[in-house]
Amino acid sequence: MPGLPQRPSAHVNAQRSERAFATLFSDDNWVIRPVNPDYGRDLEVELFEDGEATGILFGVQLKSIEKAPRKGRLSKSGIETSSLRYWQSLDYPLLVATYSVPADQVYARWAHSYDWHYKSHAGLCDESCNPGPKTVTFNYRVDHRLTPEAVARLPEQLRFFRAARMGDLRRSPMPVRVDGESVDGHPLARTTEELGRIVAESGRIRFAKPDELAAFLTYTQAEIRAVLPGDLRSTTLHLDRGFYEGSQGHVALAADGVVALAYLLFQLHADNAAADLLMAVAPYSQALFRMNAHLTLAPQLLKAEREDVIEALAAEQLRRRPRRVIGPGLG
Repeated sequence: MPGLPQRPSAHVNAQRSERAFATLFSDDNWVIRPVNPDYGRDLEVELFEDGEATGILFGVQLKSIEKAPRKGRLSKSGIETSSLRYWQSLDYPLLVATYSVPADQVYARWAHSYDWHYKSHAGLCDESCNPGPKTVTFNYRVDHRLTPEAVARLPEQLRFFRAARMGDLRRSPMPVRVDGESVDGHPLARTTEELGRIVAESGRIRFAKPDELAAFLTYTQAEIRAVLPGDLRSTTLHLDRGFYEGSQGHVALAADGVVALAYLLFQLHADNAAADLLMAVAPYSQALFRMNAHLTLAPQLLKAEREDVIEALAAEQLRRRPRRVIGPGLG
């Protein structure tokens, strides 16, 4: 009737998105709680097992858009950078979920999985060296669609996050898989073989078993990409062609993949495991010094009180510094 209040479409879509999300978590293994006031989090979800609370939680930021996926892909723009940094600082992971109204589908990615593109050559930087834009866009792939099968995989991802935060990676090394292609003439198999030596020495990572939730290291001529288990967080080392030329390039490639994994573990506050990885690869890494990654990682090492690694990196940097040759009769 004319003059009566009307319900905005945004409210309708918000309710539809909440209903679609709740349907995916309707069994007895999950309890969904609204967060009031939300401060950037709409929901909190806890995992239950055999009717008992586990204390394993994750947050949810849920949005809806009047846009259908194209070829299974969806994007949500306008996410504030300050919110994203806040989500990544939480003690538990947060799902950035987007509900497509036309498709009646929910897409979701962990906030930690957002890959910051910094000005630094290494891609390892914090907001002090490049504050970045005020808003970012979350792009969703086909495999980011939240389905019952995807929900069934969440407990394993949440347990990994918790283990990393609690320091359990010292007792239970992180599984890793390697794929990609040759870089600067070094076959992937040779890089993987060298990585195996580092794996054995570090005691903090191991090669993954079939069908096991694992981290990924992907090598291409343009980049080394590292992704934590469950796509919780990722980073990319951007490479120049010829960066790893030379007989020992495969050694540096393996070491720099580990540097990228260590950086990601620092972001989850698995500080000691990350520091142990850096100690293992310091003599072989290119990224630590030629990409100045050691400068980005130094504050993390100080916070973790790992002066032993800081001293080892300083000694290695000094060892690599070119020495001035003084000829006969000079000086």
